[in-house]
Amino acid sequence: MCAKQQPLSQIYETVTGDAAANYYSFAITILTIANIFAILTAAILRKVGEMKPSWTGNGTNLIRKGGDFATEDKKVKVSMKDLGGAFFLAVGFYALGRLFAKALLPTIGGVAIHQFAYMIIFVAIVAAAGIVPDNIRAAAKKLQSFFTANLILIIMVGVGVDTNIIELAKAITPGNVVIALAIVIGAIIGSAIVGYLVGFFPIDSAITAGLCMANRGGSGDLAVLGAAKRMGLIAYAQLSSRLGGGIVLIIGSILFGAFLK
Repeated sequence: MCAKQQPLSQIYETVTGDAAANYYSFAITILTIANIFAILTAAILRKVGEMKPSWTGNGTNLIRKGGDFATEDKKVKVSMKDLGGAFFLAVGFYALGRLFAKALLPTIGGVAIHQFAYMIIFVAIVAAAGIVPDNIRAAAKKLQSFFTANLILIIMVGVGVDTNIIELAKAITPGNVVIALAIVIGAIIGSAIVGYLVGFFPIDSAITAGLCMANRGGSGDLAVLGAAKRMGLIAYAQLSSRLGGGIVLIIGSILFGAFLK
């Protein structure tokens, strides 16, 4: 969501005539506080899942009675050649997403679509079609496990170093804290209920569709999933952040035009 604040601030300036910086400074303050709440509540949801196992797939299932998507490739022996193929497949999807986002179809209905959103869409289509060989899929899973297990701490340290503690302390006013907490709680409850109604585990949908929309984007997704010990759901978290962010831009444009002119 952090990446969406800049275009939202520009929409705000266009509609109201007020400086974009005035909106951005307030929005990023609320978002930073909400990011902290999102990480803390992710850890709480992990504990709730341990007490209520029927509410969660423990990071291996997202859909109830949908099978374990993390175990289907366990019997496939992965070679170095397979790992290389999986790596170049990932690079190919990234390049394809960037091509669509920058040249072929950068906007849909006037809304910019992020290259990661395109990449995830193409990956989902190819996965649903079942055209990727089992050995490459197993190798991709192995690469994902390696990077999430070995790089998550480095990334989280980088996120912490990037946070300006002095500015954050100044921003922690009762009003801002209440707004940020209400956003996080609403995201959890709403996504958990809707997720359950459409067949998802409520805790996992609350983490991916809820908390990963209330945090600071990609770095926030990693921190939330790390706190919840559900790094296997990173693809769903990214889908929530990227496509959900596009929906937020549409809604923001409508609301700014309706109430702030």
